[in-house]
Amino acid sequence: MSAKAQVLRDCSKADPGTLLAAAAEMRDRLRQRQADDSRDCRLSSDTIAEFRAAGFFKILQPSSFGGLELLPSTLFNLEIALAEVDMSAAWVVTNMGLAAFHAALFDPRVQQEIWGSDPDAVLAFANMPGGKLIDAGSETYELSGQWRFSSGVDHADWVLLGALVHGDGPPVAGACLLAREDIEIVPDWDVVGLRGTGSHGIRASAVRIPHDRFLPHADRFYRRGPGLRVNTGPLYRLPLPQLLFRSISSASIGGLAGMMAAFLDANRERTSMMAQKIAADPHVQAVCATIDADLQAFRQVMEQDLDAMYRRGCPGDADDLAGRRRSRLNATRIPDACFMHAANLYRAAGASPLYRENPILHFFNDLLAARQHAANQFEVHARNDGAMLFGEQREDMLL
Repeated sequence: MSAKAQVLRDCSKADPGTLLAAAAEMRDRLRQRQADDSRDCRLSSDTIAEFRAAGFFKILQPSSFGGLELLPSTLFNLEIALAEVDMSAAWVVTNMGLAAFHAALFDPRVQQEIWGSDPDAVLAFANMPGGKLIDAGSETYELSGQWRFSSGVDHADWVLLGALVHGDGPPVAGACLLAREDIEIVPDWDVVGLRGTGSHGIRASAVRIPHDRFLPHADRFYRRGPGLRVNTGPLYRLPLPQLLFRSISSASIGGLAGMMAAFLDANRERTSMMAQKIAADPHVQAVCATIDADLQAFRQVMEQDLDAMYRRGCPGDADDLAGRRRSRLNATRIPDACFMHAANLYRAAGASPLYRENPILHFFNDLLAARQHAANQFEVHARNDGAMLFGEQREDMLL
């Protein structure tokens, strides 16, 4: 572990600049571990140890339970910086960092379970409602189910799992908290991109949990989780889905920046088969300039949307919901745009990216995988938002 990471073990000293400096200091080591992470389909324990020591997982963790409680932009800018080197590492940091925010909405007794004896505990999650909860009496539920795509789960102490509570009325959707020893990890993450995320499956069978380890999604939508009784800062008044969409999309900004840096390094002096300098090709110049402009725009819009989220009015009013819709579409369009730019770069790079060790190929595959995430299917949200612009009334809890 580096001296810088050791110093940051006292997370009270961490601030946005210090966190970004720690990420910059790790770049070479992250790059060196990529091949092994890809082979093993998970981040190395050394990488996770460095992230823990640097306080990366504590950015959105409540200060009342040993966290940093910083602005979400701190986490997303860190995600972008890490993704310039390794999108898988960035993806895991942000997913597990956001899980701490989600846990902060749960009952204070649950937060005490997570962090009371171990302020360094980290969480993974699987959002899709793969679980079924039934009342088991004595203020407990029984949970069974199977989930996919839980990034970083190999390194988690706790997991948040999407589930439906079944009773007399309609099912109630929400998230439930389980300890690591209550689940089985299903090692099914053998994919073409984002291999290092270790986004394996999870299985649980007849696990008993107290009622307060379930949080309805409506509570996160209306910003009324019981955890707000102790976590009173403005951070936890932000709607979780907005942060989720940003967390899933922002790695693509860094990934595209890293891919273009690799392209520029490889092609500054390279010539084509026709002895023409690649850097002098007007088409290549236009492709790179357009990417550079869009990368700046993506960052600026992200900052503007996050700032506006703080300044908007009462939860659930018309202006707030309209702002949430725009912010979600701004976020979910990014991975598609980044992948289209990546395809243009890949074509301009010729045959070189066909080789497995070429970083351009690595970034391309990661950007493809990010584009395929369910949260990044912006067309679905665009159709819904467009219908509402025409006056249709639609219930949308993913805001």
